[in-house]
Amino acid sequence: MDVDLLRADLRTHGQEHLLRYWDQLDTDQQQSLYQDLSNTDWARINRCFEGATRESSNESKLDDLMQPIHPDKVGSVTRAGKDLALWEEEGLRQISEGNVCALLLAGGQGTRLGVTYPKGMFNVGLPSEKTLYQLQAERILKLQKMAYDYTGKHGIIPWYIMTSEATQGQTEKFFKEHDYFGLEKENVVLFEQSTLPAMMFDGKVILDQKWKVARAPDGNGGLYRALGERKILDDMARRQLKYVHVYCVDNILVKMADPIFIGFCISKDADCGAKNRWGVVCRVDGVYQVVEYSEITLKTAEKRNPDGTLMFNAGNICNHFFTLEFLKQLSVSVRRSSNTTSPKKKIAFVNDQGEQIKPEKTKWNQDGEVCL
Repeated sequence: MDVDLLRADLRTHGQEHLLRYWDQLDTDQQQSLYQDLSNTDWARINRCFEGATRESSNESKLDDLMQPIHPDKVGSVTRAGKDLALWEEEGLRQISEGNVCALLLAGGQGTRLGVTYPKGMFNVGLPSEKTLYQLQAERILKLQKMAYDYTGKHGIIPWYIMTSEATQGQTEKFFKEHDYFGLEKENVVLFEQSTLPAMMFDGKVILDQKWKVARAPDGNGGLYRALGERKILDDMARRQLKYVHVYCVDNILVKMADPIFIGFCISKDADCGAKNRWGVVCRVDGVYQVVEYSEITLKTAEKRNPDGTLMFNAGNICNHFFTLEFLKQLSVSVRRSSNTTSPKKKIAFVNDQGEQIKPEKTKWNQDGEVCL
């Protein structure tokens, strides 16, 4: 281990403090920390931080560029009329031909639910006592049967589940213990998203332990990087899939691979689509984009059309349709980019006295609140 060289590299990127407890560590701890720090691209981490903080300070400029979505790009199940049945028929046909998969974002731990295990393992309090994972697995089985009943063809809906370093092991064990809830093991594909070091507002990376950098999943946006790095896109191509439904684990009412949604997007020849409720889906300087609710001012959020309806009423609930070809293109462009967002979270950290602190509350601009 060339500690002097590592220290010099960290100093160059303003992160030399990560070795402050080096002399207090045993050999195994030193080796672990050395490998972690040496294998991190600190230039990229700093670029991510700079990009995230720059974007968060430009909210007013983004507001000025926002425009609502054109009506011909929007569909509604309550106003679809005869088109509703056509969309559903097309979706069921695509499912029966094995062209559709579901992709679950399940990297988060259940800390806000008050549990210490992955969200998908949470018992939501139904009389059946079914967990989120079980509910969703059974919906896949039901949808496969619906497609078979309609077309006479038995199509499989592969289920891809993006976990994180913190949830991968528990999730894998949970599915094995429950025999994959009736699904075939080879059609339930678990893969880990990447992580980023947690940082304070001044750009300093924090330690979880004296010998371990505090890290957190790189957000739902990390999906596109992980799809390429974990060879998931290759697996989808091998299965000859065409359409991907992406959603979040804690959406208990989610209609997985919803045939109406799939059929609507196909009818519009769309590369991607989104079901709407929260946040804002809009055009930014003419380009379709999701603007997070934290990135929009109250003044813009309350803008009204002449008829009194909200101007920006297409909200993002992380419920998306993608073509596989579009995901391939997106994965390449994202891996070449350093763009990221800056969510603020409570994360355990080692203070100046070498003590691990676990914040109980979010303290704005205080110890324990970080940006990723």
